[in-house]
Amino acid sequence: MKFIHASPDSYGFELNLREKQLLFKVLSLYPLIPAAHHRLHRASTPADAENQALLEESLADHRAESRRRVQTLITNPRRFTPAGHACRWTATRAEMEWLLQVLNDVRVGSWLALGSPDLQTAKPAAPTPENAAHYWAMDIAGGFEMVFLAALSGDLPVQPD
Repeated sequence: MKFIHASPDSYGFELNLREKQLLFKVLSLYPLIPAAHHRLHRASTPADAENQALLEESLADHRAESRRRVQTLITNPRRFTPAGHACRWTATRAEMEWLLQVLNDVRVGSWLALGSPDLQTAKPAAPTPENAAHYWAMDIAGGFEMVFLAALSGDLPVQPD
């Protein structure tokens, strides 16, 4: 993926067709963090039940809206314009920040599905046919996050044509 354009509120990228497919595939996995993972408190009291229900309702609404936005992004042919053997995509800062939230959900959700392995101190479970997709999603989502964060922070140099 090439970072080809930056302005105060616009970021342009060129993706080859395989990169576009990977981005679309990882985005299509959203959401992966289980709703039950989001808790107001670890120890809950009966008084917290109403607030927890409000949190879950708000989260469900947010996820539904993000899911609609993901579908719009990956199905709108005007968003990714052909450029030879690649395509170009431009996003606003707000779209990039939203996309980072979606990618983070996929990455963290995959990590949770793998049992939250501490890769610094423990040997992670070996990939199996059952968990390989979570390793893949965690890695690919993290890779896109790194590129987008570097672009937003100004640490990724523009690669002109």
